Amino acid sequence: MATYLVSFSNFKGTLSNTEACAIACEALREEGHTATALPLGDGGKGTFAFLDGDPSIQKRSYQITGAFGDPRTAQTWWRKTPAGIWQIFLESTDAIGYPPTQPEKRDPLGATSRGLGEWLLHIAKDLGTERCELFIGLGDSAISDAGQGMMESLGEKRFSQWRITVLCDVDNPLCGERGSARVFSPQKGAAPVQVAIIEKRNAEWAKAIKQNFGIDVSEMPRAGSAGGLAAALHVFLKGELVSGAEFVLKASGFEEILKHHDVLIVGEGKSDFQTLSGKSPWAAIQVAEKLGKKSILISGVLGEGAEKIAAPGLIAKIACGREPDARGALARAVREMVLP
Repeated sequence: MATYLVSFSNFKGTLSNTEACAIACEALREEGHTATALPLGDGGKGTFAFLDGDPSIQKRSYQITGAFGDPRTAQTWWRKTPAGIWQIFLESTDAIGYPPTQPEKRDPLGATSRGLGEWLLHIAKDLGTERCELFIGLGDSAISDAGQGMMESLGEKRFSQWRITVLCDVDNPLCGERGSARVFSPQKGAAPVQVAIIEKRNAEWAKAIKQNFGIDVSEMPRAGSAGGLAAALHVFLKGELVSGAEFVLKASGFEEILKHHDVLIVGEGKSDFQTLSGKSPWAAIQVAEKLGKKSILISGVLGEGAEKIAAPGLIAKIACGREPDARGALARAVREMVLP
């Protein structure tokens, strides 16, 4: 029997990455296979799920304002290094994502990143004068304000004792054809006229930043992540923009774990052309290719451009759907795709 490493990302709106991995592993074990769950993320919800088994982790929650002015509870992971420096991990979607009770809510021009600024101020109060390494996951955002709400919340506050790493879920720039407004704002409910407004706003923001700080974020890779929030984090808080998927793969020990398995199973809610732009399923497949391992992609939907997701070791791609329900559909798909 084969050994499987199951590394799903979130199936947005239906299953968390942790839930999806558990369902698939159970289905595999029922067929007599060995399966290990290692949930992945690239900046959005569930990015730091791999930390949940770490005994050194402390979880702290804060009350903040959500993207639509709604009250939110934001969870943060804390741990101290042997050198006595705090490492702090947060998934910004807790502040800038869609309301858990109203996931269908949309307001592309009004949604704000203000709550992330509040969150950072809470962390600063807890830290006092201590140093920290802060890791901010970007993804699953409802905003298109390019971080202006966050900066209004912070005012003149900066964090000179912090080293900030920003995990970006895409590599798109702030402006232009591949920019935040044109590619992602329509997904957040923006009509064409609103997309034009957001693009103009981003261009003016980028121009002001270049004039005042000498940094051109308009075409900077990853600056368009989370509605352009990445640009503000980079310029004003000195955050280093990195691939969220690559960060998680390294931090979770993914490659070393995969070495001890025969087949990798990955997937997400919808796989399409964006999957190739920094998403964790594609990044994981690339590691499998490097190691000469077979891989299988099982996602809720295979959308436009999914045919371009291809690799010699990728032996199957399937859209599992949601019938009769998300859990049952995923379990059935896993059983169907098991190697003989």
